[in-house]
Amino acid sequence: MPGKYCVAARLATVFASLVIVFLVSPASDAYRVCTFKGTVIDHGWRSMTVKTNGQCAEVNVGWRTKYIPNRRPCIGESVAVDFMLEDGYMKATKVVSLSPLPPAAQCFPPAPPGSSECRTVGGEPPSTVTDGCPPSRAIVSTRPPAHVSDPSWSPTSPPPSSEKPPTAAPPVKKPSAPAKKEAAKTPPPPAPQPPREEVKEPAPSDDKKAKVLSGEVVASSPKSLSLRVLEEGETAEVINIKVGLKTKFVPFRRPAVGEKVKVEYRQENGDKFGYTVQVIQ
Repeated sequence: MPGKYCVAARLATVFASLVIVFLVSPASDAYRVCTFKGTVIDHGWRSMTVKTNGQCAEVNVGWRTKYIPNRRPCIGESVAVDFMLEDGYMKATKVVSLSPLPPAAQCFPPAPPGSSECRTVGGEPPSTVTDGCPPSRAIVSTRPPAHVSDPSWSPTSPPPSSEKPPTAAPPVKKPSAPAKKEAAKTPPPPAPQPPREEVKEPAPSDDKKAKVLSGEVVASSPKSLSLRVLEEGETAEVINIKVGLKTKFVPFRRPAVGEKVKVEYRQENGDKFGYTVQVIQ
């Protein structure tokens, strides 16, 4: 029994000490918030520039930033910014608009200056020197201004008038006089063209005419055949015939040594090129 009470007393002591630590120690999620007021002069993707007392301050904004009302403030609008410092950067936690717009009005960017020059294509913008002038204020209106709704806006163009121009009456068509029939002119007959002279191809020379010889195969190589030709009244003669991919063998094989063949060939540059090799026997 004494052992059980001792363990329970120790657990109670540990629990009490933890409660005291959590109550006395400051919250770990607490952070310091600062506030200042100013005028919005520029917007960035993740930042907003606010001018206060002649000094410009850049504040980081993001998904944790709360806007009152639920929109980004316009350029030239007075706001109160709550921010916290993290690594030297001002991160906005809340942006309150001090001059809320009417529910039906919308916020549009300010109009370009009247001294700006517009061009359609090309050209470099003239160099400008910015002075310390007050920022332009946004246009608050229920209808979009001309530089927003009209793509062809120009500083010198007059403002659009609401009156519609008077519509001109359609012109009255007068009955046209009957058209005069022009006599049909027969086209002159085409001039006879001289007969074209047919260009005759030159007759092939004797070297390029196909010749035929018969003989017995005495040697065979991948690119040539050696034939022994025996003509009547003359001694036997060995003739070399070149063969290749264009040579046609009948039957479809190379003749063996000792077979008699009939060769159709042509002579070009002193060499004999075989076109057809037919086994006779």
